[in-house]
Amino acid sequence: MASPRGRGWLAAGAVAYATALAIVLLWPVHVDGEGGLFRFDPILNLFARFGIPIWASYPIVEFVGNAALFLPLGVLWALATDRWPAILRILTAGVLATLISAGAETVQGRLLADRTMDPRDILANAVGAAIGATATVLAVRAVRRRDEPDPPTSPGQRTRPSSGS
Repeated sequence: MASPRGRGWLAAGAVAYATALAIVLLWPVHVDGEGGLFRFDPILNLFARFGIPIWASYPIVEFVGNAALFLPLGVLWALATDRWPAILRILTAGVLATLISAGAETVQGRLLADRTMDPRDILANAVGAAIGATATVLAVRAVRRRDEPDPPTSPGQRTRPSSGS
């Protein structure tokens, strides 16, 4: 992602993601409630068909939804910091998500009357960003290995198995 064109696409993606994230985080009511942006009812109804009550499935669906919301942050961060060691890219993605999420939860709890502050959301968001960064690090590593030329062979080394003897 070192090319200027690649960096431009990364910046555009970051701006688009930041805008969407701000809308979700600062929406005046719960995003999965009445007047919200998302409805979890179809997923909760699916769980109910398997005998899992809403009181048991809702926390799981909410956690996964919060993690998924911050997965792109991890992807973008890992791509933007591609020269850093992998573990640092992953850890800092989680820390960045924690800071952003803690700020958003504070705003929700203090300034938005119909929103609530929930520390579980902060954890879910950090986990999502770390998963996104981890997946990106692994995917980029796999692509780079695939695109590397084969190492040269030494003169005494066979390049193909012999056909008989």
